[in-house]
Amino acid sequence: MKKNYQVISSLILSLTGSLALVNLPVLAFDIVQNNNPNSLLNAFLSNDPNNYKGLSNFNINLIGDARAFGTFSDDPFGLGSAVALSTGRVTDLKGPNTVDGGFFPPSGADLSTDLGLPGVTGDSISMIVSFDVDKTVDQLYFQYVFGSEELLEYAGQYNDSFSLVLNGINYAKLSNGDAVTINNLAVSPLGPYSPDLIYNPVGTGPASSETKLDGYTKPLLYQAPLIQDARNYLIINIQDATDGQYDSGLFLKAGTLGTVCPIANCPDTGVSVPEPSLSPVSYLISMLSFIGLIIAKKTL
Repeated sequence: MKKNYQVISSLILSLTGSLALVNLPVLAFDIVQNNNPNSLLNAFLSNDPNNYKGLSNFNINLIGDARAFGTFSDDPFGLGSAVALSTGRVTDLKGPNTVDGGFFPPSGADLSTDLGLPGVTGDSISMIVSFDVDKTVDQLYFQYVFGSEELLEYAGQYNDSFSLVLNGINYAKLSNGDAVTINNLAVSPLGPYSPDLIYNPVGTGPASSETKLDGYTKPLLYQAPLIQDARNYLIINIQDATDGQYDSGLFLKAGTLGTVCPIANCPDTGVSVPEPSLSPVSYLISMLSFIGLIIAKKTL
């Protein structure tokens, strides 16, 4: 039996060596600039209307520099494909990662594009999706990944902002319920760190050859209560803080925007329908006044 085992082992090793010589296809992370509202919404929505049942009359508005919007495919984050937003050129989110700030500033950056004058709204990027909600559904879902060049060296400081606001309330949450912020992902450069954080240093990071981002989250679930029999507004915003340097990025998973939970064993948050201080329409008007001019609009 020992002899037979050795023969089988030799065959396995021989087969493994042969397979190593075969040029197997490798999926390559790709990002394409795209600020066509219709294309972005279609990428975000499922091809199956049953996944967004109860929602209708979609509108999408893009606010900010056209270079900050795009679509991606074959990502290293576990999302697959869909919509990408950045506080710089979205195509720059691709790797490899060549400059890692490490634990302490000052540091260099290979992902740092100022889309406008420092500190102004040129680097405030928003995608606003509005839709009608009937009385048959009460929750909105999708999956996403947030990442930044500011990790880890600027943890614990004044960082880029990120929000996923539905009807005036930000529901972008980490798995422990804390808001998704750089400072909640890493309290300081030396920690402690959120279990949702994936550090991506040059050379040794799990996706250092695919993306310049020095850190990013695991795929996160967005779950938020809808206001029934009303127009609802989802405002996705990512913004440089203080200046336009050290970019951050957001990836939205294809086909997950809807009223059906996109993951198995979806958590029951027990969150009731909110009562924001402003009505959805009033909140939208105030946000538009703050953010600036709508640059694209498409009604489905």
